[in-house]
Amino acid sequence: MALLVPNVTWEDHAEDVILVARHLGLDPAAITGARLVRRSLDARQRRPRWVGVFRVELPDEASILARRLPGVRRWIPRDAGRYGLDAEVPPRRRFAPSVRPIVVGAGPAGLFAALYLAESGAPVRLLERGGPVEERIEAVNGFWRGRAPLDPENNLVFGEGGAGTFSDGKIYTRRRDGELGYIFQRLISFGADPASIAEAWAHLGTDRIRALLPPFRRRLQELGVEVCYHQRVVDLRVEDGRCVGVELADGAVVEGGPVLVATGHSARDAIEMMVRAGAEASPRGIAIGARVEHPQALIDRARYGTEARGELPPASYRLAFNPSSAPAARTFCMCPGGVVVPAMNHPQRVVVNGMSFAARRAFWSNSAVIVEIDPRTYGADDPLAGFRWQDAIERAAFVAGGETYAAPAQRVADFLVDRPSREVPRTSYPLGIVPGDLRAVLPDPVVRSMQAALLAFEGKLEGFAGADGVLIAPETRTTSPVRFHRDERGCSTVADLFPVGEGAGFAGGIVSSALDGLSAARAICAEAGLD
Repeated sequence: MALLVPNVTWEDHAEDVILVARHLGLDPAAITGARLVRRSLDARQRRPRWVGVFRVELPDEASILARRLPGVRRWIPRDAGRYGLDAEVPPRRRFAPSVRPIVVGAGPAGLFAALYLAESGAPVRLLERGGPVEERIEAVNGFWRGRAPLDPENNLVFGEGGAGTFSDGKIYTRRRDGELGYIFQRLISFGADPASIAEAWAHLGTDRIRALLPPFRRRLQELGVEVCYHQRVVDLRVEDGRCVGVELADGAVVEGGPVLVATGHSARDAIEMMVRAGAEASPRGIAIGARVEHPQALIDRARYGTEARGELPPASYRLAFNPSSAPAARTFCMCPGGVVVPAMNHPQRVVVNGMSFAARRAFWSNSAVIVEIDPRTYGADDPLAGFRWQDAIERAAFVAGGETYAAPAQRVADFLVDRPSREVPRTSYPLGIVPGDLRAVLPDPVVRSMQAALLAFEGKLEGFAGADGVLIAPETRTTSPVRFHRDERGCSTVADLFPVGEGAGFAGGIVSSALDGLSAARAICAEAGLD
């Protein structure tokens, strides 16, 4: 048995046993083992401090529990998954010859679904419309630097690793599934730093995410997965209400099943394909807005009281505004020491996102400031209504940016008083910005809610709504505006079809997408295994 001990003041280069003993008021000799499972920075005071959560082993647990120390409790099995301590090894199964899973999309959901299925002994084919990560990096950098046009099939959102490859690489989630241990330990086996996993707001950074993908791919191939790039699926083959294969853009047909579609929130053609095949879906609310960018030193000063961080990490924030009379607004996907990047995959649209490298050393910080949108706003109730609504905003942004993939931008101070910006400070966005008025891009209710939220955020972080802040728009791809109807056996209306991940409306980031793909793979194994 063991105890879970939170709120321990954590110090680098100090022995875990000594830190826990000091917190519990014990002699270190009374503790037989202590392991840091999570740490976070408490910046609520002007002298921020690290606090840790430990798994502690000691002979006399009862006396510690009797003291009723805040948060201290018995370690229970599900904690191992929550903190990434244990990795499940799926049992090898014998599968019927008819079970030949096809996974469409090599983002987090597709990769982890393929991995679990292959570890279980299933013959898996993984189809990805984009390229391997090495080729994809060249394509994205070529577009950002003006050396190549936007490639609709190989870009920031399509290709090995999915959209998370060009992001902050956040690997935290509010979900508490025991399967988290499987996700985290596999990431470590592919090269992730175990210390990164222990961070409460863990992130890998785009550079480390990219480094994990080649060993991930090699492991899939070692397990017999047929990994196929530049294979865009254009149709699903359905016979007698069951998905029995897919059709590729070159006309080839791949027979097999079950079929897991894990194409992400930007593959609008894949969503339409599933609806056309008979998969039932409904419009879903999303959140849209713009990226707000500040000098990182401004955020450090607001959070830490000084720009001199010392050994502290670049400061971050999470802010929310929930008025009773207007749509809720919040910050999302904050990137300390990061940059704002182009995130479009469709020509003649502009979409932005945030990205940072592991070290988070860029001059700027950025975060989305987004407003919740009710699906009734789309003006229609068919499954694709939200995509059409998104697309109109992205087209307007392309026009406002001069039809060159530059992004429309506005000083926060000007935005708050409905004054177009004539100039803005230098930003990190690589394709350039065009100062102006974001009312030409964003719907009026979104603008009004963002204005109210920015003023509220200024009360929490001094300088947030000041002259140094710049809004770069639009941020429209926070999640998918559709959700497919499914149960534990997949799609509720087409057998052997599993819409999974962000594109299916059931996830919102790297880890939650991976968990959703993993859950579908486990369901397939439970249904098809012939143990």
